[in-house]
Amino acid sequence: MKALAARVWAAQVARAYAQKVGRETTLQKQTLARLLEKGRHTAFGQDHRLRQVRSYEDFRQAVPLYSYERLWERYLSRAWEGEPSVLWPGRPVYFAKTSGTTAGAKFLPLTRESIPTHIRAARDTLLLYVARKGNAAFVQGRWLFLSGSPALEKNPAGILYGRLSGIVHHWVPAYLTRHRLPSWEVNCIEDWPRKVEAVLDEARPLDLRLLSGIPPWVQQMLEQAEARFGRKASELWPHLQLYVHGGVDFRLYEARLRALLPGVDFIETFPASEGFFAFQDTDDPEAGLRLIVDGGIFYEFVPLERAEEPDPPRLPLWEVEVGRPYALLITTSAGLWAYAIGDVVSFTSLRPPRLRVSGRVKNHLSAFGEHVIEAEVEAALQAALRATGARVREYTVGPYLGPEKPRHEWLLEVEAEPTSWQAFLIVLDQTLRQINPYYEDLRRGAILDAPRLYRLPVGASYAYLAKAGKLGGQHKFPHLRSDRTLLEALLPEAEPLSVPV
Repeated sequence: MKALAARVWAAQVARAYAQKVGRETTLQKQTLARLLEKGRHTAFGQDHRLRQVRSYEDFRQAVPLYSYERLWERYLSRAWEGEPSVLWPGRPVYFAKTSGTTAGAKFLPLTRESIPTHIRAARDTLLLYVARKGNAAFVQGRWLFLSGSPALEKNPAGILYGRLSGIVHHWVPAYLTRHRLPSWEVNCIEDWPRKVEAVLDEARPLDLRLLSGIPPWVQQMLEQAEARFGRKASELWPHLQLYVHGGVDFRLYEARLRALLPGVDFIETFPASEGFFAFQDTDDPEAGLRLIVDGGIFYEFVPLERAEEPDPPRLPLWEVEVGRPYALLITTSAGLWAYAIGDVVSFTSLRPPRLRVSGRVKNHLSAFGEHVIEAEVEAALQAALRATGARVREYTVGPYLGPEKPRHEWLLEVEAEPTSWQAFLIVLDQTLRQINPYYEDLRRGAILDAPRLYRLPVGASYAYLAKAGKLGGQHKFPHLRSDRTLLEALLPEAEPLSVPV
């Protein structure tokens, strides 16, 4: 692709997105109508009488909320076994195998209609960046995607399955294939440390201009490159222009990655195996991510405080509020219907709709009724880091359930000591009290004791993921849990920090 052609194309895409502002409700209703037309010709459509659905209100009455387990038990398992037209006309082209961050591995369908929506969303992310910057120099160099293996397997019904990043590898447009790294052979290496070594060997002599991957794994790769070659990434690849990331809360990794990639532009995205939902469309990282309203996905939102009810209230896009946390439901051209993906989002604006991902529904801490979500934990940690000059590489938080007074326990991989651990703990605790009223009530009522801090050796999170067979790709280290499974696994190597409160 030539830079001039990219700029012309980018201008066209930018105009198209500008014309969508104010039409989001119409576009979402049109999307739902198209999905219902297809769904009527399936087993799911017959069971839920989709032929009789004429409006969103009809849809909400006809189709209940589906968790993965419920959808698998009633429909997905049949599609996996090769039965046609169960959830979407025909058979899935692929199944995407998820990373299993909060549960065991899941297999999610991809259809001929849904796969191109992932490609278009990624393309539009880059083209709107070009339109904003007027700079398409990155299209003339090499692009490195640090992702899962593109080698796929077949299930007993002959349907291919693998990681989404590996499946998408097969659908990259021809005009981009010559830019892409790593090579097929390197990308198929399953051993993650060996794969990173091979990626670096392959990329080092090339004109790398775009980098994409989940932040902790990209950070590890860049640090490894610096240690191995004795040169910073900006020296190894002086024309590196753009880093595209997503999949985790970026705040924990941002300072270190910006130090590793000085002068590089960063773009955040919100992709998942279930769909590509949103991307950064401004130069302001605090503005939120632009929701894709006409990409084959119909969205619904459940107020987070009611997300665990058996039949919670569901809101369409045109009824949401700014600043309120919601559990996200999707209905898609892959054949997912009112499907709870497990992510928590909150809107930063409605015209156009932009949102932030604030955690996972199941990755919350409520062993004592405190209802703490990951975004609140991250905000408290960032406040403590700013106040004391500390640096933390990774962390996890869980409940203490022993004979002493209940409390939260924080395990921290400390890269730089705070000026005062006492000040760190006070800011951490007070910030969480300010932003979460349930936590504040429990602390003020002396039901919850002050948090307890532990120091983990740097690299403990990496070792834990390696032992669990979850290195690289889409895997992420859990930052909070309402049970002690992760804490118990890590506490034997943790050092208690004696901090007076």
